[in-house]
Amino acid sequence: MGKQTEKTGSRQTMASEEKAQDPESSTSRTPPSSQASEDGQRIPDDGPLGTSADVPSREAPKAAGKESPLVQFASELKAQVFHNQGFLKIDYFTMFWLFVAGSVFGLTVETVYHAIVFGGWESRAGLVWGPFSPIYGTGAVLLTLFLNRYYHSHNLVIFLISMVVGSAIEYVTSWGMETFWGAIAWDYTGTFGSIQGRTNFFFGMMWGMLGLVWVRIIMPVVKRVFSHIDSKSRIARIATVLMTLFMAANIACTCLALDRESQRMAGIPATDPIQKFCDDVFPDSFLQARFQNMTVTAKK
Repeated sequence: MGKQTEKTGSRQTMASEEKAQDPESSTSRTPPSSQASEDGQRIPDDGPLGTSADVPSREAPKAAGKESPLVQFASELKAQVFHNQGFLKIDYFTMFWLFVAGSVFGLTVETVYHAIVFGGWESRAGLVWGPFSPIYGTGAVLLTLFLNRYYHSHNLVIFLISMVVGSAIEYVTSWGMETFWGAIAWDYTGTFGSIQGRTNFFFGMMWGMLGLVWVRIIMPVVKRVFSHIDSKSRIARIATVLMTLFMAANIACTCLALDRESQRMAGIPATDPIQKFCDDVFPDSFLQARFQNMTVTAKK
């Protein structure tokens, strides 16, 4: 028994000495979740914060924080232009009914604004039939097309784009009306920031604010409304076709009526059925009562 005890003790002593001399034995006994690369370096295991690939992303906010505001603005603008699919679905059904709704809503706001600021009610209609002002309908469509990708962008971006787009709409509309029909519906000559009397700084700011209201308040409502409408249903298609035909005829007759009014002021007699139709259906008395804020000059 004494010899066996002595042999056992000597074996334990030799095993402990071998363990102390072999450093690799301690490193090889790692937890199952740890891994080692071929060169012996330990690869961090997956912890509560994710894998080792996540380590650079933890430092990303620090790096982003060092960027200048101008760089951040440019990065955000680039992301919105090239990667965002937009807030609203862009198709004919949506854009057409936005045009109709914008024409009605814009005319209502302008009429109320004129009554409050200048006193009294005045017909501010833009077409010969119906409560429509197509400049606002066009503005609604163009603002949606230009701002649809910028819904999640900074308010300053939305404001500046709306200001530029709205001022361009106002300028082009004024130029077109005066060039083709000799009609002048507004003149901002002498006001601050006026551009040939067709638009100015104040109304550019108004367009910017309107764009903010459109994106932040109206577009979410429009999206909710259209989410409950099946644009492919028979009723929706019939209504869209009929309203499209009516608005096309309305716009065409308005252009013809204004053109014929300008011709009458120049003393040009009616020589074809269309001109005679305009003289009978849209005489000067009707047009002057309909477009009270518009002045038509003789066509040269």
